Amino acid sequence: MDPQQGEPRPQDSPPPGSQPPPGGRPQPWVPPNPQQPGPYSQPGPYSQPGQYPPPAPHPQQGPYPPAGPYQQPPYPRQPPYPQQPPYPQPGAYPAPGQYPPPGQYPPGQYPPPGQPPFWSPEQPQPWGAQPYYREPSIVAAPPGTPYHRLARTPKHRWWRPIVGTLFLAAGAFFLTAAVLVGWEIVHSLITGEFTEPQGNDIFPSDTENLAVTLVMLGILTPLVLLSAWLVQRRPWLSVASVLNRVRWRWLLLCCLPGLGYLVLSYALGLLVEQIFPSEDPVAADDGSWIGLAAFVVPALVIIFLVPFQSAAEEFVFRGWLIQAIGAYGPDQVAGRGRWFKAVLRTPWPGIVISSVVFVSAHGYTGWAMADIFVFAMTIGWLTVRTGGLEAAISLHALNNLFAFMLPAAMGQLDGWDEQGGAPWTLLLVDVPCLALYATTVVWLAKRHRIARVS
Repeated sequence: MDPQQGEPRPQDSPPPGSQPPPGGRPQPWVPPNPQQPGPYSQPGPYSQPGQYPPPAPHPQQGPYPPAGPYQQPPYPRQPPYPQQPPYPQPGAYPAPGQYPPPGQYPPGQYPPPGQPPFWSPEQPQPWGAQPYYREPSIVAAPPGTPYHRLARTPKHRWWRPIVGTLFLAAGAFFLTAAVLVGWEIVHSLITGEFTEPQGNDIFPSDTENLAVTLVMLGILTPLVLLSAWLVQRRPWLSVASVLNRVRWRWLLLCCLPGLGYLVLSYALGLLVEQIFPSEDPVAADDGSWIGLAAFVVPALVIIFLVPFQSAAEEFVFRGWLIQAIGAYGPDQVAGRGRWFKAVLRTPWPGIVISSVVFVSAHGYTGWAMADIFVFAMTIGWLTVRTGGLEAAISLHALNNLFAFMLPAAMGQLDGWDEQGGAPWTLLLVDVPCLALYATTVVWLAKRHRIARVS
């Protein structure tokens, strides 16, 4: 209908779905006024246009630019990845077991080949700089090394065992001379007189002569340890065992078969003497009990000093010599002279040579030399078999205690330094006793899982 004739306009028509008011004429629909709030529009902090806060700018890129018809808001740029350190060349890694603890130097910084790593905490290095490495001064033998090859460390050179032996001999000469001179000075200050040596006796008292001799031999132990540490550049107690220490519990345990050795030796000696009597028609004077008052002082000297003397001899002959000779055994047996290299790798050259030197250091003759050679070979083999000097020290100390105690109790201590010959029956007595001791020690070592290698 024409608007002039009263026809309703499209904007005046009511919205679809609206109901006319009851009992009245339908009212024309009036659009809402934006300036006046409706019944469902409550004024709020952001109810008016333009009152919304602007978006926060990006911390790196700033506010987004206005988006166009085909433009998307740019994403923030990612920071560049750090450059990774280059990987080391093949073969530049250190040998197994030479890696430093974690966190000592940056990743990718490895030591040069053949040089053990060491990060110096005193000189902190910046990131990416080549760290400072210092070669350790004392190096132990690799794991799995037997006792006779403990001196063959990465520090080993052909001249070290020779120089160490010369250093040990020279040190023993000067050190024993210093002990003797000092003992003489103290003796003269106490007694008020200066004594002159008479034959093998330095002092008029047999007990004092025995004491000064045991002290001069006992001080060889620290000299051996110093030679191993200073000349061969290895742990000083690596001479004692494969664990670089003295295994005291194992040493005390070896005293039990050592006591059995003494008991069996005494019993077999009496039995053999009855079966094969001595050819000497003159009966030997066995002496008699000298009394407790005269026995106390020699007994204390023997008990306190003989173990140190016996241990010192074992450190020299079964410790230093066996390891010094075993250091010349090559790591590989390939090439020329394989049989010779294979023999040098075994402990037998060191055991035989040290036993010969041990016999020559004593004054025995005849069958007594053969007996002490068998003794040295047995305890030398036990040293390598058990990985330490404990079994040898136990037997040697107990044997010497018995050898010194019996003459001291019978008043025959004046002949403590007399070493001569013996009948062949000595071997008949000593060989079964040594076999019993070696068998028992090996069984105990296996039962208690005594370490044989480093």
